[in-house]
Amino acid sequence: MIVITTDKKNLARRYFANVVDYTFFFVLTFVYVFFFGKEDETGSYHVTGFKALAIPLVWFVYFPVCESLFGQTLGKKAFRLYVVDLQGESPSIIHTFLRRMLDIIEMSFFGIPALIAINHTEKNQRIGDMIAGTTVIATDAVCGHCSAELELLPREVLRNTFTCPSCKQVN
Repeated sequence: MIVITTDKKNLARRYFANVVDYTFFFVLTFVYVFFFGKEDETGSYHVTGFKALAIPLVWFVYFPVCESLFGQTLGKKAFRLYVVDLQGESPSIIHTFLRRMLDIIEMSFFGIPALIAINHTEKNQRIGDMIAGTTVIATDAVCGHCSAELELLPREVLRNTFTCPSCKQVN
């Protein structure tokens, strides 16, 4: 018997991971605009032209690159979540870029489309995940035999089976 310590949907963890990630991104954007932008007559700062390209570049490096190289962003790392393909492997840069393409739409509706999709799909995927063939999983679990707290491999979570390193029992 496998005992996953969290709800497979991980809604709260996913929400707070996104809060951390987008707070980080918006703080970086604010600092960049403040230091490299020009102040207008109202006291607002803005960047235009070539300088404005840095903002989507930072988004691209932070979200898709981190998710494809490490399987997680800072927010996901803080909440022990991983982005994986449907076989439990690290997604490619194309997959992670595709999964992020609908962020602006989902954020425009306060994340409601993502919540609906996660709650009503078999693999707990938001719309971007369905397009990219990815999902977000938590890897912490408890052995059903010896109660050892474990960090599973993403493949083990998706297969819903693992061998406990402490008691050597298959869960």
